[in-house]
Amino acid sequence: MSDHRNSLAGSFSWNTLTVVLQVVIQLAYTGLLARLVSKDSFMLMGIVLSIMGFAEIFSQVGVGPALIQRKEVHQQHLNGAFYTAVILGVSFTLLFVLLAQPIATFYHLQELRDITMVVASSFTISAIAVVPRSMMMKHMRFKTMFKASMISIVGGNVIVGLTLAWMGWNVWAYVWALFTQNALMTLALWYYEPVKLTVRWEWKYTRELIRYGAGSTLFNALNYLATKMDVMLVPRFLRGGAPELDLTQKTLASYYERSSYAMTQPITVMGKLSDSVLFSGMSRMQDETAKLRKTILVATNMLSILIVPFSIFVAFFAEDIIGIWLGEDYTDAGAILKILFFAVIFRTLSKLGDSLLRARDAVFQGSWFKAIYVILIALGIWIAVPYGMTWVAAAIVFATVVHYLMNMHMCTQLIGIHWSALFSALIPSLKLGFIALVLSGLIWYVRIDLHLPHMVGLGAGMTLVFGIIASVVYLRPDTLGKKDINPISFLPDKLKKISVLATMVKRLEAVA
Repeated sequence: MSDHRNSLAGSFSWNTLTVVLQVVIQLAYTGLLARLVSKDSFMLMGIVLSIMGFAEIFSQVGVGPALIQRKEVHQQHLNGAFYTAVILGVSFTLLFVLLAQPIATFYHLQELRDITMVVASSFTISAIAVVPRSMMMKHMRFKTMFKASMISIVGGNVIVGLTLAWMGWNVWAYVWALFTQNALMTLALWYYEPVKLTVRWEWKYTRELIRYGAGSTLFNALNYLATKMDVMLVPRFLRGGAPELDLTQKTLASYYERSSYAMTQPITVMGKLSDSVLFSGMSRMQDETAKLRKTILVATNMLSILIVPFSIFVAFFAEDIIGIWLGEDYTDAGAILKILFFAVIFRTLSKLGDSLLRARDAVFQGSWFKAIYVILIALGIWIAVPYGMTWVAAAIVFATVVHYLMNMHMCTQLIGIHWSALFSALIPSLKLGFIALVLSGLIWYVRIDLHLPHMVGLGAGMTLVFGIIASVVYLRPDTLGKKDINPISFLPDKLKKISVLATMVKRLEAVA
């Protein structure tokens, strides 16, 4: 049991490092890119990537998650997954080459045609990597995944993307950076995880994967659509009946796309951890209901402690974050980000339910709730667009709260977990969130009153808010909740044993 716990903890650590570094590098990359390319580059790529990302889920019919979820994987499962993914990947590449012009016509943005034709190659490139990626995740070899990820993101974004942007390639710097990143990732995965394949292909083994994969595909497609539909629909609804988007509308769409992108970064971190470590771990214990209940409570406690205070802080300092990250030209996007970030809390916590549904093979049931979520988002965007982007953001938050409640209701039915237990796991985060609310509000008021620069306001806010929260946790570990559901409650006791910190605390207590 201890070996399994250590393995899970080690996998979580490496995967956390991988995901966090990916996000940090990506944020730095897009921040520099914003200063080198035109604003509408982000809108154009946002549209294409949203459409492609949605289609890519269908292009592999869920064979990757099916390999991870299966307790036993035979050679024929590997063969079937690879050949099925490649055939579908090539087919989807050809399909979107043909659809490139209709997509450009639909949005009345002719630039989308050539961009779509190049980005469509990602279907084939990603399909080739499905088997090694899935087996690497199944065996929780996240240290190796870290190496592959760093090779691809540094080579694609940092080297190719920024070089081309500096040379004036505009949106095409973004396009070729993405192409290079996908290609390098596929090569690295096969290098580090050289899965053996044979020519023989028996349909019955593939059918076993597709049965689970079909439900997983529907579930993931609806989930993806819910997270990207706003980026796809806002430019179209903004145009209304006009022949094309004017400059102001393009700017608004770009502001919304960048705000949505910033909002999704912490969700990306939590989502990737959920999809890899939690999904893999829950799949191993899929028949052990008591352990699954404990896992949900522990993860709810830990994730909410991290995300609730952070989201409240961002709601106050969104303009400062946007100003530093993308530059003064984008600060108007801060008003959108303030509202959108409240959706981060509920989207992040919903990832736990998603992992449970997939591990328990209950994705068809969960898809009904995802479909309602998608409908709520589409209706919300349609109703809110005439009133401005902040109203669109509010509609997204409302739909996300409803989805979280539906998602957790499904969990209570699957593993018999009680709402009272879930709420108890959330209480520590609400305490820390209240502290973040009071401190952030005070510091934000001072920053506005004194007209402090973005960097000064954000730096002071982060230092004081999270410094005081850390001090509260250090001095009162019980703030984190009961030890049986809080895996990080031991940290204050560990830190107190560090002589330097212990001396500092004693001096602070003496001064007080």
